[in-house]
Amino acid sequence: MKTTREVAIFLESYCTLLELSGADTFRIRAYSNAIRIFENMEEDIGILVEGKKLTDIKGIGKSVASMVEDFYCTGSSTTFNKLQESIPNGLLEMLRIPGLGPRKISVLHKKANIETITMLSIACKNGSLSELKGFGEKTQNNILKGIDHLKENQSRTRIDIASNETQPLYDALKNSPCVLQFEIAGSFRRSLETVKDIDFVISSTDPEAVTKIFITHSSVKEVIQHGKTKSAIRLKSGLQVDLRIVSEEEFPYTLHHFTGSKEHNVGLRARAIERGCKINEYGLYKNDERIHCGGESDFFAALGLQYIPPELREGRGEIEAASDNMIPKLINVKDIVGMLHMHSNYSDGVDSIIDLSKAVKKRGFSYMGITDHSQTATYAGGLSFDRVKRQWEEIDKLNETMAPFKILKGIESDILSDGSLDYTDKELEKFDFIVASIHSQFNMDREKMTERIVRAIKHPNTCIIGHLTGRLLLERPGYELNLEKIFEQAALNNVSIEINAHPSRLDLDWRHVKLARENGVMISVNTDAHHQSGLDHIRHGIGIARKGWLQRNDVLNTLDADSFLKFANISK
Repeated sequence: MKTTREVAIFLESYCTLLELSGADTFRIRAYSNAIRIFENMEEDIGILVEGKKLTDIKGIGKSVASMVEDFYCTGSSTTFNKLQESIPNGLLEMLRIPGLGPRKISVLHKKANIETITMLSIACKNGSLSELKGFGEKTQNNILKGIDHLKENQSRTRIDIASNETQPLYDALKNSPCVLQFEIAGSFRRSLETVKDIDFVISSTDPEAVTKIFITHSSVKEVIQHGKTKSAIRLKSGLQVDLRIVSEEEFPYTLHHFTGSKEHNVGLRARAIERGCKINEYGLYKNDERIHCGGESDFFAALGLQYIPPELREGRGEIEAASDNMIPKLINVKDIVGMLHMHSNYSDGVDSIIDLSKAVKKRGFSYMGITDHSQTATYAGGLSFDRVKRQWEEIDKLNETMAPFKILKGIESDILSDGSLDYTDKELEKFDFIVASIHSQFNMDREKMTERIVRAIKHPNTCIIGHLTGRLLLERPGYELNLEKIFEQAALNNVSIEINAHPSRLDLDWRHVKLARENGVMISVNTDAHHQSGLDHIRHGIGIARKGWLQRNDVLNTLDADSFLKFANISK
């Protein structure tokens, strides 16, 4: 059984394959139209499929209906699979290059016989594509940049995917009676957006037994190495996991060492030397005698430092701050009281408003803001204002029954190419709050894109700027912006900049979060949830907030609903 949204996504994938294959324009258009139909469909798709009624819908022909019925009932499609098998794998891999769509890839294949990323790179470097329409010098340079971005990130894994892939192995080790202490170290513990591998640090009464669990687990594809205290495996997913087993006494030092970063560890070793000490992965030593530390707090204290949370260990002034007792009390998930920026099945979300509200309330939050897509975002089921008003009627009824829990009437308004917002000003005034985001025309230069966002910031109804740079981790770099100018204007206009907690974005970049707050910008941490499970991504957003040195009072949705609405209405 599939939802209309899942059907639309499936058809979108098929449409991509059609474009790659160079299919007839009219055929592609038929499936493109079908996608929009299913995105906006309010009928029960199960009833339509079972009753063979899909072709009764204007715009749904027999071929589309047959494929949808197949997919709905089996989760697959013979037609889809045959087309996918006919397309060279290299062309499918090219889809991962930022800014390179299926139509251009089809042209490259048919006109220049290019079938792999390597062939494409060579062709761009020697300028041999210049004779092809639409592949001038600028386009070739952009393709090369996209290939470089892909290569830089191809060995890395998003933090949420890494977490999911290692969970079964983690649970198996955690539940072992011979494991005394267990932490995941490395960049994962520091809440980086992506990881190259995963580091397990364990203290144990029986290292041999722990190693056996580690190397024989069902998720393991390959044992790279194994010994009494050091082992490494590759999961079936391709992710490498390293294991270090130490004594209980050694554990704090080993955990710190393998948490990193390299820059942090170098700085800490320098501080130790200044104090006549030395550090390695097994201890902190004074005159060749290990200083006893019961945990990392003791370890830092022995060096005259305030405890440094893992997220801050990046060699960016944290040691100096800890020396002056200036490490802030970082924000936690429990500090968030309101969930802002989420999508219901009114646009491209999966769940109804009532189901979302129950899920948010169950997680302990006191309010939420529904922000479905605005009318220009037709690809995402964007709402006409008439549909907005219908949604408001539903929200009003729910607010009557769910008090004191509160549902706020928001919208994710597209920032149009000239920086204006979707809907008229009179319509925008009626929302409780506006999240303004860019979803199109990503190729503007730095100056034009900056001015586009600044104009949106200056709109009196803008409350939050969503996913500021538009990046998709490991897929698409963010567009270039004058961040200093944007942060200055956001502060002047009382507009919040979002940390988008979705693991595919984690945008604002943590390296810019601290700068934004230092410029007086209030930050919001939002899940951009399109289904209930997406609400749990808040922890990833908080990880980025902590890396940006944020405290509770730096984050907008730590405010209660009334205080948030006051913030949202200051500029109106």
